[in-house]
Amino acid sequence: MTTWLDRLLGKGRGVESRGGKRRPMETFRTVSMAEDATVFNGAFPGFVPLPNTTPFCMLQVYRFLRDAIPDVSDAIWTWKRLCQTGYDIEIVRASSDVADRRAERLLRELDRRVNGGDRGMDGLLDVFLGSLFTYGAAALEIVLSQSRETIIDVVPVDVWTVRFRREKGVLQPYQVHDGEEIALPVDRFIYVGMDRDGTNPYGRSMLRSIPFVVKIQQRLMEDMAKATHNAGWSKLHVTYTPEERQRGESAEAYERRIGGNFDALRSKLSGLETDQNLVTYDNVRIAVVQGNQGAQAFYENHKAIEEQVITGMHLMPILLGRNYGTTETYGTAQFEIINRQVEAVNRSVKRILERLYNFELALMWGEAEARVRMRTNRTVDVLKEATARSKEIANAAALRDLGFVDHAAAARTLGYGE
Repeated sequence: MTTWLDRLLGKGRGVESRGGKRRPMETFRTVSMAEDATVFNGAFPGFVPLPNTTPFCMLQVYRFLRDAIPDVSDAIWTWKRLCQTGYDIEIVRASSDVADRRAERLLRELDRRVNGGDRGMDGLLDVFLGSLFTYGAAALEIVLSQSRETIIDVVPVDVWTVRFRREKGVLQPYQVHDGEEIALPVDRFIYVGMDRDGTNPYGRSMLRSIPFVVKIQQRLMEDMAKATHNAGWSKLHVTYTPEERQRGESAEAYERRIGGNFDALRSKLSGLETDQNLVTYDNVRIAVVQGNQGAQAFYENHKAIEEQVITGMHLMPILLGRNYGTTETYGTAQFEIINRQVEAVNRSVKRILERLYNFELALMWGEAEARVRMRTNRTVDVLKEATARSKEIANAAALRDLGFVDHAAAARTLGYGE
């Protein structure tokens, strides 16, 4: 029997040997390559450009901002953790109980070995979300065993090396590596672009809107540090009144004597210890100069710039430790809005996981299908959430009992079923 995957890959379907054991697996070489800085040194004609003709080198700038600017780093970290809500896998439409158990085993094994075995699927999703929120896009490659019986690995692809070219009306992905164009396998390459524009395949990074603001912020921080140092530490202001010119002393000799006295005084002050005192003639006056520049102006300016960074990262102030409201409702409302955005991102993650799992199940002996259900972040008020959920369930059950909807439709209103 020929399956859709057989037709897709153009190969015969792999089967299990007798006894349910699989044949030894020999892996294919990964098509995508590791990062290579030379991808930005040459021009490759025909590739679809980034939105607004943004240069591809900006992708490296985004990574620098993420690693070097505290507010940006905190925002990326927060987004990643908010979206790592976890998920549950359900095996449906299994052809038999044996196929159901086999499917569960295969998916458990797949979760452990993807990402080169480094933290498995959890590690892969961490890299995926980090790339998605940094560059506005993330990419994965499915690696099959040589016998094409199973997915041997799923590896992240360096998204800043990925380019697209339209060929015969279809977007063909390439990777630019070591000055060469490497065609990536369309059937085993997964690319997710966030906030895409029209037919442009690339995602749009939320960091695109903040480089100029970050430049102002860091300049303000540098200036504030200098000004705060001057305002916070007292200075000694020493004034020296030259003695009168002595009788018979030439102008040149007088100038040398005054200059020598001044140099000796400056030398004495430069080597003065904290607990030492000065003893001078009365023509030397010493005063303590203290800055009176307040820090309020700097704080207000920096706060305004900081709010622009937070807004550019699509976050709420409460999630970065700033809450300008006085009530719990203010912070709760912000968190609820963020959760809506998290759910939107996790819908893409759900589709990717289902594609990977069902790809693997399509290769096994027997039939089964995987369905993924993403968990959600709990609200601030757990009791209120539980009360609202119980009422939702009661309403769905009432609609079903009264005959307005069937059982499947009621389950879908609660987020269960297809």
